[in-house]
Amino acid sequence: MVELSFSYKDLFRSPRIALSLQRVWTNFIGLFIGYGLYLILTYLSFLASGRSFLAMWDRYGFFPCLFGGGAEAPWYGWAIFLLGCVLLSVTILLTNTAVSRTVYMNLKGETFYTWKEAYSFAFKNLGSILGAPLAIAGVILLFVIAAIIMGLIGRIPYLGEFVTAGMTLLNMGAGLFVFFLMLVLCVAFMLVPAILATTDDDGFEAVFQSFSLSTGQPVRLIFYTAIVCIVELLALCIMAIAVKEAWIIYSELFRISMGDKFTEIGQQAMYYAQYSLAASRPWIEYYLGPDFLGVNVAGAIYFSRDFISVADLSAWENVCAYIFALFMLGVGALVVSYAEATGNSGLTLLYLVMRKHHDDENLLERKEENGEFEEEEPTVKEEKGDAEKKEEESSGESQEESGEEEGETK
Repeated sequence: MVELSFSYKDLFRSPRIALSLQRVWTNFIGLFIGYGLYLILTYLSFLASGRSFLAMWDRYGFFPCLFGGGAEAPWYGWAIFLLGCVLLSVTILLTNTAVSRTVYMNLKGETFYTWKEAYSFAFKNLGSILGAPLAIAGVILLFVIAAIIMGLIGRIPYLGEFVTAGMTLLNMGAGLFVFFLMLVLCVAFMLVPAILATTDDDGFEAVFQSFSLSTGQPVRLIFYTAIVCIVELLALCIMAIAVKEAWIIYSELFRISMGDKFTEIGQQAMYYAQYSLAASRPWIEYYLGPDFLGVNVAGAIYFSRDFISVADLSAWENVCAYIFALFMLGVGALVVSYAEATGNSGLTLLYLVMRKHHDDENLLERKEENGEFEEEEPTVKEEKGDAEKKEEESSGESQEESGEEEGETK
């Protein structure tokens, strides 16, 4: 079992804990399935709205969204798109729970815990994973419905205006409570996977812990969450820079022996990859800035220049370039998976630390129910064995006594 200091210092362990094939692969599987479903359903929503696939691909690539010019889409187009968003959200919650479970078991010293067992645990607790945020969202929805009803009452002449004015303080209080519930919903969406992965409790306990942490330790929660976000961003940038340098070394070494052929295929592959990710460049520059502290961060972790298509490639070389590009996109997805695994590791450590401060309980010392059952079975067997031994001894003694009585009789 790993010894924690139960302070903010433990959160800086998350990049090292996430740097594991198990954790990265667990996150990659969820990212691939969830984002794949979102991608397919979003482009289906474009087709249902009467838009050309090629035109939308030229505009969005691997980052499609029905928002932005999507106001003319029919209701079924929006329904397909929203279904993709829901499936992506559900997959994110399942994946975060599985990764948090692997982190928790690793901290407990269970080094042979597999990603399949982690996903089995997540699917077993699917009801609690979804039920906790939905319960909070349901309460918010009730207040929204009540506000709509009060607005309809306000339409009544004379009486409606008087009731609305007289209930101003109550309505403002309800509005503040709804705002608080929205904050708790964000906390639940963020921490429910870690709560369930470390406690194996039900959805009610997850809701209770979300409210408890939000009201009992709000400053520590904000401070620790900020640290986790910063560490995750740094992990993403450092891993992206490392992978980019690896690509440069790999390219230079192959260029020595393979010559211009590798240069042309590699450039064409990078052109295809950049073309499919074109919609993401503005996001990176918006959040990181084109020049942050004198450093072109977007260029350091992303494409530092625009790649131009090579015109004189053969059909077979173009096929190889496509395959090359797909593998490079897979490497990029692994980088994102490592960053997400770092964030999930940080949130798991965050909950362990905050639970220790709040309840003075070290969840790493909690015994698993399966382990307790496995420890009880040998005990039962030993008790049965002892009982059988006692019966054999008693039967042996009775036989000896009967033998002695027969001898005395003779």
